Amino acid sequence: MATFALLLALLSLMDSAYGGSFTTDLIHRNSPASPFHPNPTRGAAQRSILWARHSSRKIRSDLIYGGSEYYMKVAIGSPPLETFLLVDTGSDLSWTQCKPCIKCYQQKPPIFNPRNSSTYETVQCRTRLCKSLLGTRCGGDDGRACNYFYKYGDKSFTRGEVAVETFRIGTPPGSTITVPRIVFGCGYDNGGGFDSVGSGIIGLGGNGPFSLISQTNGSFSGRFGYCLVPESSKGTSKISFGEDSVVSGPGVVSTPLISIGLDQFYFVNLEGFSIGKTRFLYGNNSSDSEAKDSSKFKIMVIDSGTSLTFMPSQFFDSLESAITAAVALPRVRDPNGELDLCYRSLGGKINAPIVTLHFAGDADMALNVGSTFLHSAENQVCVTMKPTDQLPILGNFAQMGFKVGFDVRNRTVSFMATTDCEVQ
Repeated sequence: MATFALLLALLSLMDSAYGGSFTTDLIHRNSPASPFHPNPTRGAAQRSILWARHSSRKIRSDLIYGGSEYYMKVAIGSPPLETFLLVDTGSDLSWTQCKPCIKCYQQKPPIFNPRNSSTYETVQCRTRLCKSLLGTRCGGDDGRACNYFYKYGDKSFTRGEVAVETFRIGTPPGSTITVPRIVFGCGYDNGGGFDSVGSGIIGLGGNGPFSLISQTNGSFSGRFGYCLVPESSKGTSKISFGEDSVVSGPGVVSTPLISIGLDQFYFVNLEGFSIGKTRFLYGNNSSDSEAKDSSKFKIMVIDSGTSLTFMPSQFFDSLESAITAAVALPRVRDPNGELDLCYRSLGGKINAPIVTLHFAGDADMALNVGSTFLHSAENQVCVTMKPTDQLPILGNFAQMGFKVGFDVRNRTVSFMATTDCEVQ
């Protein structure tokens, strides 16, 4: 097993392999480009709500897996085995299900068998690399393997061994890259609400040492971004690394990434929102002293693995009242009991005001009406936001129709509205 320092040195040499820049497709689970049968959007909302989880720091939060999922095609091992991994900016460790399974959930891609790969290498439990990942212990047949265990808030879990392996990322015959010696989890015991579309997760979270962004920092300078199209679109969502991910042009705005000690999450300061031309700021309409503690409620997590946007409960009340006053349609109950704010609308059409989020640094993000209001059932639309008493989240519905670029080294994230994710 290479030492931790040698591993970092190997990762720093990857510039020469693909020039420090790379773009590939993101595949929505229900899109025409998906190799799997479409599933209804209702499931997306339900999974988004149910996947409340603990972070790897054991901090309770409402960060969510599942939802309106976007997957990246990845080939693992030598010879490579193709699979699909859920792209998640709210997680650092990447993992896939592995044979021999103690318990594996049903997945449509074939399950990776490390015994068939000549480049698979188990991380030893007494190494610095193993000790830097929380929740590890010694295991395996000889008691020397680095075993991990992640348990999430809905009792879903993944358990296995930490290893290094070659990943080929991308969608042939288009652009692909080969990344040697990626640290990942080989999960032999996994269960809960994971979707059968993919075999695991690819973690793009913050500064955690096991994030794909940290592991490719020497090549991509801590920069990546994506552009998400709605699942009904004929266009293709994209994810970029390095120079390709820089967001520039008319209308681009940037806001600082906030560091609060949770390495794997991307935090920003949300100062308020607008419904049409009416602006609301934190604490302005509440007598609750806790609600006026802006330091608690202004923090929001940007999470590509969550579909819905979660707003602080006391702040959601103002949003709900403002939208209800502006939308001249009768309120209805969501028959699935998942979404809070729904209206009866013939054909799913709605004349609604634009919701704008106001981030620190005068970074205003005017959300698309089509992603704010979900055509969730026949003659019904629902707002893709919910209240939370935990960490607020900017989900991927809200991010549709934007180029989003992260610069982890310089601690900024940029947004720019677009109608074409194909244009760089």
